[in-house]
Amino acid sequence: MKRPTYTLPSIVKKVFRSGERSLPRTEVCSRMEGNELNAFLNLDSAALLDKVLEQEQSPVRVGSSEAIVELTYQPHQLYDLAYRFLRDTLTPKKMDQIVAELRRQTQFGWNQIQRLLQLEKDPRFVQYQGDPRWFLAEWTLSNDQVFAFCRDNGITQVTTRSLVHFLEQEVGIAAEAAFLPVLDDRFRIDGERLYIIVRSEEPYEDESAVMEIAVTAASETIAKAEEEAKEDLTESGQTVQLLEEHHETTNPKEEKTMTTITEQNVLKEVQELMQKAIILLESRQQEMAQEVVDHFQQSNMQAIEVLMKEKHKHEQIVLGIEQVLATSEQQ
Repeated sequence: MKRPTYTLPSIVKKVFRSGERSLPRTEVCSRMEGNELNAFLNLDSAALLDKVLEQEQSPVRVGSSEAIVELTYQPHQLYDLAYRFLRDTLTPKKMDQIVAELRRQTQFGWNQIQRLLQLEKDPRFVQYQGDPRWFLAEWTLSNDQVFAFCRDNGITQVTTRSLVHFLEQEVGIAAEAAFLPVLDDRFRIDGERLYIIVRSEEPYEDESAVMEIAVTAASETIAKAEEEAKEDLTESGQTVQLLEEHHETTNPKEEKTMTTITEQNVLKEVQELMQKAIILLESRQQEMAQEVVDHFQQSNMQAIEVLMKEKHKHEQIVLGIEQVLATSEQQ
């Protein structure tokens, strides 16, 4: 499951309420768990807090005792100007965009602003993993609202040209709400369309399966290939049966034993090759995840779209291989 998730420093900053400068360590952990801020991470709240405390530009530090955690943020006019910039534009910004705006508004040089403006420490600013932009902590995330609206109304795709109108006028999300489909596996961008992926929770007759409402040519190709594979298996099975009957009449015991051993060895080798194929595809998926982040930082949406198509194709292939493996293990 992939959902937009705050960076570790942002998770810790989110637990502090307006005006709070320090909190007991136990309260920080309790609020993280209560708000499910670490729900999509393989870290418990105590371990997460320890990791953030060890970071060089950490937003928190150990207070007067080990049991107290306090913010490291020190007020400065640059932080306030950056906050107003994001609040007035209602748009997340990259650091260089913020620096450029503050350079225009003040007499500070570019290097001075970068040195003084440590947004990691200001609790008013947060980031999401995989997204280099800065958001305001007060902004809400609309992914759940958009997905629920599309699911309840049977909407499976929206053109990217009409996305802003759709979000504001039809879904009714607030102007300051963020929508991050690239960081959420319930959505997929393909060319000029945003697809909404609704997975069925109802099991099929023979197995529990996931159905994507956004049907693609890749899934149709997989289905066709599987049908052809079944026909080939049927024909091969009939041929093997005739050969076995012939062998049994000539040398029943020895030939049957050799045939069984050969079939088992071949099947095992095929299964191992398919497992290696899955490993290779999953390894490529991890590489693409980093490539998406790199392209996102460069605002190269066309490259991201190409990677998303490749990712979807890989997922369909892995699904097909897993189905064939399941069938081979049953036989």
